[in-house]
Amino acid sequence: MSKKFAFLATIFISSCLVAEVAQAPTLQINGFTVMVAAGSKQKDDTNGKGHGPHLAIGSSNIFFTAKGSSAEGFRYKYRAAMESYPGGKSTSGNPIYFTQNYIEFSQDSWGIFQVGNLTGVEDTMTESGFNLLGGANTIDGTFGNIINSPEGVVSGVQQAGQTSKAMKVVYYTPTISGVTLGVAFTPNTTRLGTGGKDNSGASPDNTYGNESGIYPDKSTAAYGVDNVAVAANYKVDFQTWNMALAAVYIRENTKRGAPTWVMDSGTSYNDNKLEFLKYLKVHNAKSSQFTAAVGFGQWRFATGLILNGKTRIPKADAYKVGDAGRAWNLGGQYTVGAYQFGLAYFNTSRTLPKLSAGTAIAGSQSYGAVHGRATSDIVSATVDFNALQGLKFFGEVDIFKMRTNANYAKFVGNTKNYNSKATVPTTKNSGAAVIVGTKLSF
Repeated sequence: MSKKFAFLATIFISSCLVAEVAQAPTLQINGFTVMVAAGSKQKDDTNGKGHGPHLAIGSSNIFFTAKGSSAEGFRYKYRAAMESYPGGKSTSGNPIYFTQNYIEFSQDSWGIFQVGNLTGVEDTMTESGFNLLGGANTIDGTFGNIINSPEGVVSGVQQAGQTSKAMKVVYYTPTISGVTLGVAFTPNTTRLGTGGKDNSGASPDNTYGNESGIYPDKSTAAYGVDNVAVAANYKVDFQTWNMALAAVYIRENTKRGAPTWVMDSGTSYNDNKLEFLKYLKVHNAKSSQFTAAVGFGQWRFATGLILNGKTRIPKADAYKVGDAGRAWNLGGQYTVGAYQFGLAYFNTSRTLPKLSAGTAIAGSQSYGAVHGRATSDIVSATVDFNALQGLKFFGEVDIFKMRTNANYAKFVGNTKNYNSKATVPTTKNSGAAVIVGTKLSF
């Protein structure tokens, strides 16, 4: 009798363990902070960049997550991410602000639905060589703060038209046979997506959205409305090795406001007096990204290709406008014990506009004919040491060579971002940067 009772009790307990149990929302708090020290040796060390030491508090984030579920497997979540810029101001003008703020609903049978301020499918569904590196985030981190990039050189990890953290709606399908599809709709890539569709590019608070890209200043940069990003990835695990493939396509209606500005003296200028900037109509964003990754044992390798086409490039009949560039990378990663090593190569290239020789604003400076390409070659090596739970030490070395057309550098050197800040345009640069730091996570 006792054996029968024990048997029935075991079955009952087992059924309770596997059954879905409703859970009321619970709050979780986690985050991280990064401290870095860096220095660089470069041929062009103007504009206060170069030499060292460069000491900084990297991005510091605190995440607040509340999530619950029903007995039928329906899950719901709210997440907010607070980012801090100690000693300075963020792009919002405040030392602390929320970079993510969204709600999520999901169920295994129909997928994941998100709405709010967050990243889209172009950020979450790809894995290129960049993702295998540690350190201080290489070309997308501290590196850009301590070296001078020549004019017109594009970032190696930025797909033109990507929305970054902005107000959007995102949907991911369930994974079937290793395939997952995703789509994101962002009404407006400026002002965190909360502004009207007729935003002026010269508006003082137009600090959100994408990097300025080909434009010399964000206040004159193009932006997108009705941005749609679609993506697909395929992941498979063969036990001894695994593979991940992804593709992303972005399409938007691109706008650009009137690029007027006023100097501190009160004198008013309009950058459309410069031939390249006077065309306010721009090409709509149409860009693609393809990535592939493979891993086996302690090794992982990945590559990525970005094709930006003429995304957000001014329309013109008088001259060839060039393009928004392309970028590709190849990287590897090796993990042994508490150590993780990464090595990657990045290459970017952009066709510059073909401009006849001319004179910049107020006749201040003449420039010769503009042509050619703006290119960069960067090799990054990183090492991460997970010393204790939640405590990491890291190091990074970046070797780079970048160049652009000298007349193009002189041309953009007479726009707002340079005149008001006394910034010296860079034609070519090469050298190396070394970065060390620590990351505390909780």
